[in-house]
Amino acid sequence: MLRPNLDNLSISKKSLPQPADRGGELARIYRGGRREDFTTLRRRAAHQRAWLYLTVFLLVAIALVGVWFFFFSSNQGKFGEETVTITFTGPTQAPSGQTVEYEVVWDNDQGVALKSGELNFRYPEGFTVLDANLSALDDNRTRFDIGGVGAREGGKLKLTGQLVGEVGDIKEFTVVFTYEPTNFRGQFATNSSLATELVASVLNLSLETPPQLPIDQDLILKVTYNNTSANDLSNLAIRFTAPGGFELDLPSADPVVGQDNLWRLPDLTPKSEGTLALVGRFTDASISGEQTFTVAIGIIDGDNNFTVQEEKTAVVNTIESHLTLTLTANQVAIKSFADWGEQIDFELRYANEGEANLNNVVLRAQLNTTLLDWTTWQADTVGSVDEDKGEVIWSKQTVAQLNNLAPGAKGSIHFRLTVVDTAPGGSTGPYSFDSKIATSAQQTFGTTTQTVTSESNAITTKINTQLALQVEGRYYTDQLVKIGSGPLPPRVGNTTTYVIFWRLANTINDAANIEVTTTLPQDINWTGQATVSAGQNVVYNPNTREVVWQINKLPAGAGIQFARPEASFEVAITPTEQDADKILVLTKATTVTARDSWSGADLITTAKLVTTELDNDLGAQGKGVVAR
Repeated sequence: MLRPNLDNLSISKKSLPQPADRGGELARIYRGGRREDFTTLRRRAAHQRAWLYLTVFLLVAIALVGVWFFFFSSNQGKFGEETVTITFTGPTQAPSGQTVEYEVVWDNDQGVALKSGELNFRYPEGFTVLDANLSALDDNRTRFDIGGVGAREGGKLKLTGQLVGEVGDIKEFTVVFTYEPTNFRGQFATNSSLATELVASVLNLSLETPPQLPIDQDLILKVTYNNTSANDLSNLAIRFTAPGGFELDLPSADPVVGQDNLWRLPDLTPKSEGTLALVGRFTDASISGEQTFTVAIGIIDGDNNFTVQEEKTAVVNTIESHLTLTLTANQVAIKSFADWGEQIDFELRYANEGEANLNNVVLRAQLNTTLLDWTTWQADTVGSVDEDKGEVIWSKQTVAQLNNLAPGAKGSIHFRLTVVDTAPGGSTGPYSFDSKIATSAQQTFGTTTQTVTSESNAITTKINTQLALQVEGRYYTDQLVKIGSGPLPPRVGNTTTYVIFWRLANTINDAANIEVTTTLPQDINWTGQATVSAGQNVVYNPNTREVVWQINKLPAGAGIQFARPEASFEVAITPTEQDADKILVLTKATTVTARDSWSGADLITTAKLVTTELDNDLGAQGKGVVAR
């Protein structure tokens, strides 16, 4: 128990009773004869001390609160730039063409509010904003107004877009946050950056080509492309690069203006695919070996710039022409000619000059049906003949070698047909027919089997005109008018004259450079009398004893549809004793030569010699032997 220290107790004089009252005060103290309890006095002093301590504590607490309030109030009005922050987050890696999401968070961690807040973005090439949770200030959605930001408040912007570029590209994003404190005049800015690497593409591409290609065959390159994303893909294009000497047919796609070998593709819905066939061929027969084709798929922008998303190559091994066919008609391989009724000897030679086996080879002859007489068909090798179609087929059923024609293997087939004797009724010349051989075979490259085809040279056979020559000697005309002179029969020592006639006829084609020639025997004399109905005058060369008649052109139908050209000349004989009892030769064999203007053939016709017997002269028959 605390005991009061009475020694230290000081009592104010003012509190003591005055002497006049001292007796009364003592009476109050000792009233009733009772003595006052000092324990009560000690308790009262303890309570007074406790109240003193409490009062001091409260005063100290109030002072501390005041100090705290002073400093807090003064800090509330002070701006700190370092307490305004911005954070830019998003994927560090993404597939090209994929929809990506970025987030910008700003925080004002101080007691001063901000005003005129704005976000400014610098997007990389290939990024397109698709959506945002705030309205943009421009069409490209690079500026966003976030207005005021309260003290110790913040906000968030979410951007969704499509990022396009080549695989391996690193796309840099930057955002700048500009603002003004409410208690300070001046603009401040803070920024943040983010990089996203394109590690793949949502556009996939595959190519399908044969591993080997005969140099004379078409290449079909099948392109398959697909969209692996959950979004639509548009503005797609494909680029094709081929080696030199390759000719590409125009694809069934629209070309991109201003770009070579670049074509637009249809849009792709999510998880869908498209196909495109690229067809072409090598035009340079000397190309051989591995050839590389490159196909790239990508996206084009508004300026038709092409960004590759995926690129694939295909290697095709080109091989030499696999099967050669050579056809001849009467030993001629391109242009031939024939006369009516002439037999044509055909020969087909085939050879595998490629690098792979040919299986199930089929040879098909395509021949004329109207100008060839199929009843005259002959062949050393049996084939299937279809006269109505003018077709003959040889296969492994009749030629065992055609079942498997190894590289370097070759063979031949001979067959014969005759040209009809006369032109088909109701038709007019000129006449010709074509002959050709076509083939098909199976060729296997690895697991791929291809049908390969080939054709032989085409032979055009033209039918020659028929140039007719009539040669006769006359003493009388058909009307028995005498045109010769001297004794008949001729007599030894007397001179007798005869007239030699040459007449020409031409059938279906024009003829040019016609020349008729004969030679006079030594004892036959040229009198110099000659006439012509066409062409040049008849000329006699005394040195060679040759008689010549020339015509520049002889039309088709001459001597048949209109008058025949004719020449005549006179010869004389004076028989000697040695000629007695003999028939004398007036002219040796006569020959006409010409060039067929249609077929190009050199024509030649020969007539027999003319004697004093005068076979066609009815008035002179039996009067050809020389008399004495």
